[in-house]
Amino acid sequence: METGAEPFDQPPADQASPLTGAEEVSPGQVQPETPDRRLAGRLAASRLGRVVAVAAENLRDPARAIALVLLTALILRVLWLNLPARTLIFDEAYYVNAARVILGLPAGTHYAASPVGLDPNTEHPPLGKLAMAASMAVFGDNGLGWRLPSVIAAMVALLAVYRIVRATDKSVWLAVLVVTLVSLDNLTMVHGRIGTLDMLVLAPMLVGSWLALERRWLLAGLAMGIALLVKLTALYGIGAVILYLLLTDGPAWWRARRVRLRELAGPVVFGVVTMAVALGGLTVLDARYTSFASPFDHIARMVDYGANLRAPITTGFCPEADSRPWQWLFNECQIQYLRVDVTVRAGEEIVAKIPRVDFRGALNPLLAAAIPLAGLFAAWYAWRTRNQLALWAVAWATANYLPYLALAAFTPRIMYLYYALPLVPAIAIAIALLLLRGGLPRPVRWGFLAAYVLGFVAYFPFRQVP
Repeated sequence: METGAEPFDQPPADQASPLTGAEEVSPGQVQPETPDRRLAGRLAASRLGRVVAVAAENLRDPARAIALVLLTALILRVLWLNLPARTLIFDEAYYVNAARVILGLPAGTHYAASPVGLDPNTEHPPLGKLAMAASMAVFGDNGLGWRLPSVIAAMVALLAVYRIVRATDKSVWLAVLVVTLVSLDNLTMVHGRIGTLDMLVLAPMLVGSWLALERRWLLAGLAMGIALLVKLTALYGIGAVILYLLLTDGPAWWRARRVRLRELAGPVVFGVVTMAVALGGLTVLDARYTSFASPFDHIARMVDYGANLRAPITTGFCPEADSRPWQWLFNECQIQYLRVDVTVRAGEEIVAKIPRVDFRGALNPLLAAAIPLAGLFAAWYAWRTRNQLALWAVAWATANYLPYLALAAFTPRIMYLYYALPLVPAIAIAIALLLLRGGLPRPVRWGFLAAYVLGFVAYFPFRQVP
């Protein structure tokens, strides 16, 4: 079993030697080797070798490796951010138009007749739409303005995941691997570059969880309260913090048959601050951007709206965009967010339709495929070793998945695959633990990672260079 303190496949130092060059020779022709040619070849080989050696050395430094991962993630999320031009992707039709109404701009089909200056999307708190409206006020009513808040939230979420791993496990390379897996997940990448609320709520949830791990309870409550002002699903993040506390501190409490009040002071502060920020913030936002008389009226509206989101009565495995939580584990019922095809014709006959842009709501296929084995390993590893990172993954996945499972079992509520977005960090941690602590051979590890990258490329939304 590996400790995870070093990169999981560190090449020996003698493998980082400079590459040797080769002269280019035309077919059937032998070029005489002159002193000048030999010198030029050696200089070229030396220069290339130095570049390769520097790159290899950089990748042996975890600080530089995580910087490279984050830079790559940022580039992938801002690449062609404004395309397709003037086109809304998936639920941007709701949130972008809500932001337009707040700014007094002409809205599309959704909310076209809504009162100017108020948030018409009352099924969610106003904060997420206000962030989009502020971005649009600065950068304009375009893709950059709509989507920049999600890009920023996506990068904050990746940094929070890194800090969570570092706070619960000694291996910095494990943290690098986890962030890499999260950043190369398709669902995470897509929602990290479109104007919806899902990444805007996930980022403060993860920040709040990290701060709770550090026992900085007041700041953790502030972060979770902000998350609740974006979307009520942040409640599951609060549940994850409580469950993790029970898994880590609970056994000692059980053995002692009592809980010291000072040990509960921090969690109580966390709960009080979370609710104070959520209710106080909603009161202030509603007074300006909605017509609700009190935050409790708005909360009642949001709960009632969610309770009445009923799945259509249909037949078949995936008849519509909706899905059941057990289908998420197998990447079933993927959602077509936006697809732009190039039509190939032979005369008047359509021969093929080739996707030029294909945004889909789907997990990286390799991440989904690894869920059963990696999840079971992480649960076993948490039980046997009491590893805090494994316990965090179990707590986070349980709190963000079991409520949907219960709703699916006992209510007709409609659900979608993208509800699995908060699960991705926990799944990535489970996979990383399996790869680094499961005793797998190097070829298996690297083979899986290569396939994971190919899965990301296969689902990358821009199928052609614009």
